[in-house]
Amino acid sequence: MFRKRKGLNALITILLSVSLTACSTGKDLAEQGKSSDGKTEKDVPAGPFGKFPETITIKYGKPSSVDVKLPPGDSQENNEFVRFISDKLNVKYEHTWQTPDGDPYKQKIDLVIASGDVPDVMFVNETQLKLLVNSDLVADLTSVYDKNISPELRKVFDSTKELSLSQATFNGKLMAIPNSQPGADAMNVLYIRKDWLDKLGLPEPKTLSDIENVAKAFIERDPGGNGKNNTLGLTGTQDIVNIGSSIFGFDTIFSYYDAYPELWIKAKSGNVEYGSIQPENKAALAKLREMYASGIIHKEFVAETTSTGREKVISGKVGMFFGPFWMGSFMLMDSVKQNPQAEWIPLAVPLDGKGNFKTHTMSPTSSFLVISKKFKHPEAVIRTLNHEYIIDQSLGVDFYKGQNVPYKRVNLPFGHMMAPFDEKEIRVSAVDKVIAGKTDYNSLPSPEKLQYDRIKFEKENPKKDLTAWSTTLSSATTRAMLQDNVIKTSGVFYGKTPTMGRKWVNLKKMEDEIFIKIIMGSKPLEAFDEFVTEWKKLGGDEITNEVRGMLKQ
Repeated sequence: MFRKRKGLNALITILLSVSLTACSTGKDLAEQGKSSDGKTEKDVPAGPFGKFPETITIKYGKPSSVDVKLPPGDSQENNEFVRFISDKLNVKYEHTWQTPDGDPYKQKIDLVIASGDVPDVMFVNETQLKLLVNSDLVADLTSVYDKNISPELRKVFDSTKELSLSQATFNGKLMAIPNSQPGADAMNVLYIRKDWLDKLGLPEPKTLSDIENVAKAFIERDPGGNGKNNTLGLTGTQDIVNIGSSIFGFDTIFSYYDAYPELWIKAKSGNVEYGSIQPENKAALAKLREMYASGIIHKEFVAETTSTGREKVISGKVGMFFGPFWMGSFMLMDSVKQNPQAEWIPLAVPLDGKGNFKTHTMSPTSSFLVISKKFKHPEAVIRTLNHEYIIDQSLGVDFYKGQNVPYKRVNLPFGHMMAPFDEKEIRVSAVDKVIAGKTDYNSLPSPEKLQYDRIKFEKENPKKDLTAWSTTLSSATTRAMLQDNVIKTSGVFYGKTPTMGRKWVNLKKMEDEIFIKIIMGSKPLEAFDEFVTEWKKLGGDEITNEVRGMLKQ
């Protein structure tokens, strides 16, 4: 039985009434034609949160998570979030199947596509989406999206400058609902041990030269004080650049030189080009090669993984590395737990000659929600997403109060990530206004209140609650991205072209190998020019023309 909370229901009712008021402008939905099952819209309740007069059942497949953290008796299929939305819409949610995330889930989707037995809803990657569209197995959502999407969720997709929706659009038809990821998830800063800087009498580094000098001092002067002379400078992994989540990557050194490997960018020529073959990469590779030769970059970085690098950070062998805003919860909490004297700070460095810090953002989309062409009520799926967004952005922490159950998006019916591209910046800015006394605490949505509470607790009780410490560090990292001297570069294309399907794996393998070999000195710097020529000849030029053509559509 759904456990109602009067306060929570009242708050959601207020939020929904605001949305419905916003949707009431313009032509009434009841006069806008017919729905996918042939019913006139007057048979379907108007508005993005309207409750259906008859119960609708949605059967779906989704990846399972081991990190659900729900009380006994509740599950991902049946919990307070699911029961709440079910009650609001008169919709039942049933798992057709649930498969562990990762490779098992990908393999399950491939089998489902091959069989043609598609559930009402499932989640796919871009390659799988194209197969589904080509096989005519999924619904055209163009009209149902336009008529049922909430104003709040529409703003989310607008925040990506249509990059998300364009990846799910085929011949002018919207064939899936893409997820939307915050751009800040991929913006790397330099995390550094402030206590080590203080011990060695070193200022916080600002330039690339400063970073090199600090790395040398960390290697040579035993800032950890264990007498073993085993401290590393900069560690890395074989994944030297990752436009998704780059942990220990060298993306920031590339962007220092205005180089953006793996991104499709608008080059200085005005043409759309692949970032990895631009001449600016050569200067970045030359610097990384120099840093590797001098020992600043860990000599065995190519054999490291995220897990082994994390272990070195926690054990005190590493005192500086590049990573995204969520490093506090991922590894630095454990570093401080191991050594409470560790003082980690985030720095938006290196700064270029003009004092600017340059970085790249995350692809706005990585997953797609598809609806079977046979399903008669796609509007029920869109309205579910409208409710999920309200819960995810504002009210998730208000469920299960007093039961020590943290909010997890995976426990929503679909759990489809839909965050504004600038979500992290919006939240930190809102919290900072309260801290500065410019706005009232009660004006904050619940997630921002929690963020403020943790920051306040950490200030008054340093390191007494490592979750509060981690939130404070993450907020400081995002705050660094809000400075006027930060230049953020986003790709202009994140999709896949037909030729990519046949040739991209080999082209990317060639790219990764030559970059690593140049850095490690087994290939001369001039090998970059040879790589560019080969890349173009082996399919790169063909792919570039396809990308440009798709952007013109």
